[in-house]
Amino acid sequence: MRAMNLKSKLELLKGVYIFAEVNEKHLEDILSHCHERRYPKGEIIVSENEKGDSMFLILEGEVKVSLVSEDGKEIILSTLIKGDFFGEMSLLDGEPRSANVIALSDVDLLELSREDFLVEIVSNRHIASAILKVLSKRLREANDRILGLMSKDVFDRLAEYFQKEAKLKGRELIDGSVVFERLPQSEIAAIVGSSRETVTRAMKEMVDRGMIITSGKQIILKKNFQKRLIERHKEKYG
Repeated sequence: MRAMNLKSKLELLKGVYIFAEVNEKHLEDILSHCHERRYPKGEIIVSENEKGDSMFLILEGEVKVSLVSEDGKEIILSTLIKGDFFGEMSLLDGEPRSANVIALSDVDLLELSREDFLVEIVSNRHIASAILKVLSKRLREANDRILGLMSKDVFDRLAEYFQKEAKLKGRELIDGSVVFERLPQSEIAAIVGSSRETVTRAMKEMVDRGMIITSGKQIILKKNFQKRLIERHKEKYG
């Protein structure tokens, strides 16, 4: 496991919404109850419907949060990276997990048990208040995702996803373009709520329009990406 000093861990904890207003002393108290875990790429960290009694904070790596539909198709709800957290719902209510979380790379995590967390909540009103904020934010994000799936075509949803990935993971090139590592197209399709074939066609259109360049596992968003996207909207919707 990659070593991470106390200050770095405290900074990550401070970045979690539910701990945002907690002072350093209380953060150190919370950290003392956390345990470090490592999961290799591809391993299931939590499974839907299993008993949930802890939350996790990502120290390094990337995970996907997904469900499996009745016909066996994977639906990816989100991808999470360093500084993100998951499992807070089961931690609060003790109910079974609502989704699967799978490692997309080797992942280092901090785990905090429900029992220890509830003790901290009782002793610190700032944590209890912040929980309401994060739950409201998650609800708004879910609503935005549903509205997006209803109101945007696959091309627009894919464009929005690429822009988000470029912002989170991208490296700017000399010409102003941004390069980032991409997931397999089947997983991208699950994220944007479409089929692999439709995503492939949308990506080809982006290439033809000079919006992106694909190179192996990398995608380069051209500097004119947003301009070309606006041009397509004008062509399609007038």
